[in-house]
Amino acid sequence: AAAAAAHHTGVPITSGVGPTAVTLPSATPIPSEYLIPVSPQQPQTILIPRKRGSEELMSHNSMVTNGTGLSPSLPLEMNDAKKVKLDSGPNPPSRVVHIRSLPHEVAETDIVQLGMPFGKMTNVLVLKQKNQAFLEFQDETAAQNMTSYYATNPAQVRLKPCYVQFSNHKELKTDASHSFQNTNAQAALQAAQVVQGGPPDEQQQNTILRVIVDNVGYPVTLDVLHQLFSRYGKVLKIITFTKNNTFQALIQFSDTISATTAKVSLDSQNIYNGCNTLKIDYSKLTNLNVKYNNDKSRDFTRPDLPSGDPALD
Repeated sequence: AAAAAAHHTGVPITSGVGPTAVTLPSATPIPSEYLIPVSPQQPQTILIPRKRGSEELMSHNSMVTNGTGLSPSLPLEMNDAKKVKLDSGPNPPSRVVHIRSLPHEVAETDIVQLGMPFGKMTNVLVLKQKNQAFLEFQDETAAQNMTSYYATNPAQVRLKPCYVQFSNHKELKTDASHSFQNTNAQAALQAAQVVQGGPPDEQQQNTILRVIVDNVGYPVTLDVLHQLFSRYGKVLKIITFTKNNTFQALIQFSDTISATTAKVSLDSQNIYNGCNTLKIDYSKLTNLNVKYNNDKSRDFTRPDLPSGDPALD
């Protein structure tokens, strides 16, 4: 059998105890005239298009937790917007302005302040996770003035440069699924209307709020107030004190619209569930003089101030 196998395969097989020895025939060399020269393959460069800033928003869900919720009608608009070739030129004029490259701590009041000089605003949408925002004006002319101005005078929000352009959207539609963000937006817009309308009460142009805390169920600290009021703008100074056995505070903002937004949003609200009710009014003071940085007073623009003795302040 071994001989037959060897005759059939042409490979000699050695039988016996131990490993089988196999001898393979040597390969016949190929004549050079049959060889075809092959040039080395050139590496290919694959270009992956990068999304432009205004397109980045379109690749995410329509509901955003860090801004007002978009209505179910917007995803269709977003899908259409994705088809727009932004490289071909700027978006056509619209009542809605798109602001991008915003700082993470941006608030509705910051966006409203950008648009205040140009006309009446009707809606604002902040997308903190995407560092973007949308601002809707009552008419297209105001939006045109805003984009034209910031094209030659770069906009800044909290000292960070940002970019202003027309939005692909013709209007902003919001719903009540994110009531807190909607409340912030409406408060900021209402505050802007108060400032733009020139209210008869000059105190409403003030940047300092007088805060009284009623029905105290839990201790109120300066840090709690700073965390709460900073949602509506930049807080510069806080002074806390007790008068007539009532906890009170003076809080100074950097601008009137932030102070007005905070008042509109927080007046008669509870810090904690069912207690620590805020009563907010405008102060007659024009500036707070803070001498010490401690648990009773704080000047956030002067970290070099001494701590002093809170008991003597």
